[in-house]
Amino acid sequence: LTPEIADQVTTVMGTKEEASGIVGRLLFDNRINPINSKKGVFFNVSYRANMRAIGSDSNWQSLQLDARTYVRVPARSENVLTFWTLQWLTTGGTPPFLLLPSTGWDDNYNTGRGYIQGRFRGRNMHYVESEYRYRITRNGFIGGVAFVNLQRFSGDLSEDYAKFHPGYGLGLRIKLNKYSDTNLCIDYGFGSSGSKGFFVNLAEVF
Repeated sequence: LTPEIADQVTTVMGTKEEASGIVGRLLFDNRINPINSKKGVFFNVSYRANMRAIGSDSNWQSLQLDARTYVRVPARSENVLTFWTLQWLTTGGTPPFLLLPSTGWDDNYNTGRGYIQGRFRGRNMHYVESEYRYRITRNGFIGGVAFVNLQRFSGDLSEDYAKFHPGYGLGLRIKLNKYSDTNLCIDYGFGSSGSKGFFVNLAEVF
């Protein structure tokens, strides 16, 4: 369990909002290579308490539960089936607008492929994703992925956000460094109501 000091400043229409707080984090990670995991489990619990006493504009608290697992399918292959869930909850007070849980607003800006960043927002976010990673060439230089995700928010800003919004798509993987197993990730995702687009990452999305 590690404590941290978090300080964030956001600007909306010329108005500054500041959030300062203390973060407690509990982390378990037995993945051998976080850049491109083939097996293992990642679990992170993060609780943030923002307080006027240390510079925050208001008192509010949030909780994040982030869990990921990786399984080889078939068992003796280099192909990997992955699962990810992120539960991001406001447990007290009201965060500034730009610090509310939102699509693509996680630590690595990767949730919700198929939608632009910030497409949905609310006090609480529920998110799940699965991805299948497979080799196309035998040497692993070219690979591919298929992914599907589902997100839902509390209806504080819009009742539409409280619906389940799916995303799905395919991607290409190009090996940039065989020693660190780092890939260039180029994905094309689709969402509801005609949402779609390219998503590019250095290293795997999760």
